[in-house]
Amino acid sequence: MTEAYALGFIPPMRFLSTLALLLTAAVLPAQEFDFKGVPADYAFTFATAGTRGLKISDSPEAKAFKSRVEKLMASVKPDAKDSQRKIYDAIKAATGIDLDNGDLTFAGGFSLSANDKFTGGLILRTRHDRGRLAAHAAAKKLRPLQAGDTPGWDAQEFMASLDEELAKSVNDFNQSEPIGLFDVDSETIVIAQPKEAARIIGLAKGRGVSYALPANVRSQLTAVGRPYVVMSVNAAKLPASAELAQSGFVSGLFAMGEKGSDQVMKVSANFTSKEKAAPLAMQAQGMLAMAPMMLAGDPTKPETAEEKEMKALAGEFLAGIQPVDASGSQITMTAKWDTLKLLSIIEKLVEMGAKKAKDMPAPAKK
Repeated sequence: MTEAYALGFIPPMRFLSTLALLLTAAVLPAQEFDFKGVPADYAFTFATAGTRGLKISDSPEAKAFKSRVEKLMASVKPDAKDSQRKIYDAIKAATGIDLDNGDLTFAGGFSLSANDKFTGGLILRTRHDRGRLAAHAAAKKLRPLQAGDTPGWDAQEFMASLDEELAKSVNDFNQSEPIGLFDVDSETIVIAQPKEAARIIGLAKGRGVSYALPANVRSQLTAVGRPYVVMSVNAAKLPASAELAQSGFVSGLFAMGEKGSDQVMKVSANFTSKEKAAPLAMQAQGMLAMAPMMLAGDPTKPETAEEKEMKALAGEFLAGIQPVDASGSQITMTAKWDTLKLLSIIEKLVEMGAKKAKDMPAPAKK
């Protein structure tokens, strides 16, 4: 196990990470993140809050940014239109769920066993059309599943039924146990393995104690203004190993929020002692110090205009990252970017990617 893994930075799961990118935003204070239904024994937990009123997602500038990015993406494959919009529309047609709705929120988590077996779930909280969902499942002949007394359907089959390209992606996943999509009530959908979904649904209905943000995490969240996403890791719930014990890692936190005109990110890690925290603090600070020199590259080698622009964008992004704060047994990295500047950086990256994609030769036809 590497130090990065100990801090909770595991290889990303495409489905959950894609959903997480849709979460951006919130106007609720940190204590109102809704973890009801999330098991308290998960090693990793996450939640989002609603997006109404935030500059990053609900301002005229953000909406104009989104429109421009959609046009850039569509310019790569004009014949395919906008694949993301197609999927959004397909989800709305099948369920009544509007993924652009600022009130939509997610919560969930997962754990890993000693043999890397994954157990977890996702709770989607948004008003939807239960009749439309059931009719879609029947029309597409989705495999029925059961979580206790709550009926549902195979989630992989449901995703595949929405879009041909999406079907190709989800069919690449081989699950030892099916993952179901369970329609709990008009405002709650749970996505998990049937047995785990039954446990989550029971907790959501008040049968047992759900996860709650620890007091020290709540206090840390105040630094990011209005938090819109929080992810945490509890080392006590991770599979025991000599390396994890030796690291002294106790817990970790990732949070994003909006403070005035800025987007603020906080990443922190807690250890059993100052001595255990010190090596990682030195490594992190060293990497930040080296980054500008690495960006400078070799001045004797010519650079393309694209390389120069990429370095400039990376420099703007790095400029927002503050020095690592090592206070006793806790290490914290904070970053702050002006919202409009951050949107501009993202847009330029998308523009460069779109241009490169259009310049690539078309694949040979068989």
